[in-house]
Amino acid sequence: MEEHLQDHAGAFDRKLVVLAGPVLDPADPPYRGIQVPLRFWKVVAFVQDGALAATGYLLDQTPLVDDLAAAIAETPTGQLPPLGPFRTFQVPVADIAAIAGLALDRLVLADLMGAAATGEAPAPGGVNAGWRELSSLDDLVLAG
Repeated sequence: MEEHLQDHAGAFDRKLVVLAGPVLDPADPPYRGIQVPLRFWKVVAFVQDGALAATGYLLDQTPLVDDLAAAIAETPTGQLPPLGPFRTFQVPVADIAAIAGLALDRLVLADLMGAAATGEAPAPGGVNAGWRELSSLDDLVLAG
């Protein structure tokens, strides 16, 4: 996805900034004594038509680690269990700010999906109304 966004920026001669981090939740499962974040966020900021624009994304690996104990038991000693693809959503930046506890006020105002923001933080694996699950790059909303 990041490569696609960078290619899109290059095709339209735009610069972009990608901010990213984990969604830390006390309910995240432990693995080898360390809690493993189930979700990660990304916010992409760029200039579009002379104004600041932003899009937000949530990557969720909850379905992949729901049965982490079974995956660990089936993995040979000394090796890490395999992880598959994340579920990826395009989400309002306001929802990312709420979920991750961040102050992203200027980016919230510039969000291309801003009208869909709920301001609610769903439980891990949960999905808010207005979130777009991305099954291909064609699902991205890159214009307001």
